[in-house]
Amino acid sequence: MGSIEVGSEALRPTRTELDGLEILSRVRPGAPIVGLLLVVGGLGLQWVLARSPELVERVFARGLYPLLGGRLGCLTRLLPISLGECIVLVLAGWLAVAFWRLAPARERRPRLRRLRRAALPVAAALYLAFLLLWGLNYQRQPFAVSARLDVRPSRIDELAALGAILVDEANQAREGLPEDGAGIMRLADGRLHALARTEAGFREAASLYPVLAGCPARPKPLLTSIVFSWLGVTGIYFPFTGEPNVNMTLPDPELPFAAAHEIVHQRGFAREDEANYLGYLACRLHPDPGFRYSGRLAASVYAVNALTALDRKAGDRLEAGRSPGTRRDLAALLAWAERYRGPAERVSQRVNDAYLRSQGEAQGVRSYGRVVDLLLAERRARPSSVCPPRPWTPSSAQGDGPPVGHDLTCRGIGYTLERCPCLHDG
Repeated sequence: MGSIEVGSEALRPTRTELDGLEILSRVRPGAPIVGLLLVVGGLGLQWVLARSPELVERVFARGLYPLLGGRLGCLTRLLPISLGECIVLVLAGWLAVAFWRLAPARERRPRLRRLRRAALPVAAALYLAFLLLWGLNYQRQPFAVSARLDVRPSRIDELAALGAILVDEANQAREGLPEDGAGIMRLADGRLHALARTEAGFREAASLYPVLAGCPARPKPLLTSIVFSWLGVTGIYFPFTGEPNVNMTLPDPELPFAAAHEIVHQRGFAREDEANYLGYLACRLHPDPGFRYSGRLAASVYAVNALTALDRKAGDRLEAGRSPGTRRDLAALLAWAERYRGPAERVSQRVNDAYLRSQGEAQGVRSYGRVVDLLLAERRARPSSVCPPRPWTPSSAQGDGPPVGHDLTCRGIGYTLERCPCLHDG
């Protein structure tokens, strides 16, 4: 047994009792240069691969990614809680304690200088890991190309007809669903059981698009859901652990769609419009009526908001056609968004916008609303995939309105860290 120190010197840490900052700051002088080279290499790799989406699709998205990032989800799905969230919380606590235990002022400045030298190589290593475990999926070819969907500028009457179809489908899917005391749709067996059953819709969707097949994922309930609520975030995919995570403060009508959206990211689809469309598809094909309703409700919100941006009166007419149940559910979603609206939510949207643009999403958070383009393309490819449209004439045009292009947007949506589908609140 070693000697026991007494007196004031016993309170000073020995060289073997290094705190977190000391460990991080023990780097070689050339480490920042190595970190810079890694960042430049990663950016160069993204730039080159962005010009070869077919190669990324074949080699990475359908080859390496299922073996790397895809397999992570197979392992972490065995855990009932989010491993990624726990790692982040532990690291945050460790760093907080390390900063609190900084040495006296005369030693603080040189140690912080060493820490700054360590920050760049650590960040560069995380950046490269992000790319290899998931991030290169931003450079894969668009899903519309793989699925042979004809995405093109559409006319306003097509958008109005699609919106009418989706509103009708949401109304029909809402009938007979369980409700809580306030008349809001309630998931029959509770939220946790619903999360566990999200994969059932993907088994059906994979019969249409085999690229959606993969290791079954398990959406995890976020322990810090209240924090994500103040950030305006409904879900987040952690690429370092392969886990889709869902904000559990969400109203029940939104939860299944949010969970499906995150699983789409786990399947290797990084773009937000594609995650919205494929999440909707998985919900629509799900055997559970609550999931079918959640997907249709979200799709109808995107379509109606896109129409409202072009023709306010036409959008208002579609809103007026919603059933009382769907109106109550949409009011609950709007109340959720308003309850947590604030400076943190606005900052998180700006951060997410910058992140998406850095990954090649030129429209930033507006890219979420491009799901309408995919919905229109699906309707052109498979008219029987939706109910026949009822007669509809937009208030501003009789089929000769301005073309609807790829700039259809949805107010108030953001994040991979995801936001609630925007609501037309008048």
